[in-house]
Amino acid sequence: MEIINRLLNGVADLVMWPWSGVSPWPGLVVVSLLTAVLLVAIFRVTSNQVEIRRSRNRFLARALELLLFQHDLRVSLTACGRILAANLTYLGHFLIPILIATVPLLLIFVQLESWFDRRPLKVGESVVIVVQLDHSQPVLSTSATISTAKMVRVDSPAVRISAQNEIAWRVVASDAGVGWVEVTIDGRSERKSLVAGTDLIRTSVRRERHGFISQWLNPSESPLPTVGPIRRIEVWYPPREICIGYSKIPWPVAAVLLMMVFGLVVGRLAGVRIA
Repeated sequence: MEIINRLLNGVADLVMWPWSGVSPWPGLVVVSLLTAVLLVAIFRVTSNQVEIRRSRNRFLARALELLLFQHDLRVSLTACGRILAANLTYLGHFLIPILIATVPLLLIFVQLESWFDRRPLKVGESVVIVVQLDHSQPVLSTSATISTAKMVRVDSPAVRISAQNEIAWRVVASDAGVGWVEVTIDGRSERKSLVAGTDLIRTSVRRERHGFISQWLNPSESPLPTVGPIRRIEVWYPPREICIGYSKIPWPVAAVLLMMVFGLVVGRLAGVRIA
């Protein structure tokens, strides 16, 4: 999974690099368009477009039959059954393409989350670094220190939370750029990336131990060692706001709407029915 993440990170960084301005919209539009093209290509290869058109025409014919014989109760009841059967047949043609398209869609949305869910810190803005220790490391007696890149400074002493076996520090971004914080627990050190500025840039909220799910959901950094004193390091960046006028819209909603519109347009141009 780590190799796949590296490949996807490289592709995503290459696609997003020209759109690293302040507004997230250009990058979101471009990625949505490229995703729509990919989905149309998947539907073209994995679906039977001839049968889809036949099933759609059959469904429309059954609906027209119900409209024409609406005053005949017996015909109307049987027509309803035929409409349902025709609709299920029509939808069934999309099942395999949808299942196949789900895999790249999940990978794409995880990448999009790294770019559009959270924003970098502003210069002078603070954030809390949370480190969860292994169960074998008692939080109250374990030695813990933190060091940072030049663009970051530590703004509080360590706060130990025994209930969650966590240690937290508050740090402040003193300059824009890509930096890091390094946590040392009983002589074992691990780094976590930290970014600040106003550009659209990849952010990594957490770094966790090796595992398929954790690697899939956190693709931006390599996983922590399976054996070691640290289970997780988190940096909860502020949420990124995507606005239409004065209204805020969640980035997944904006992405899905753009993909649907582009998918219908590209599908029509390519002669591929995707809905």
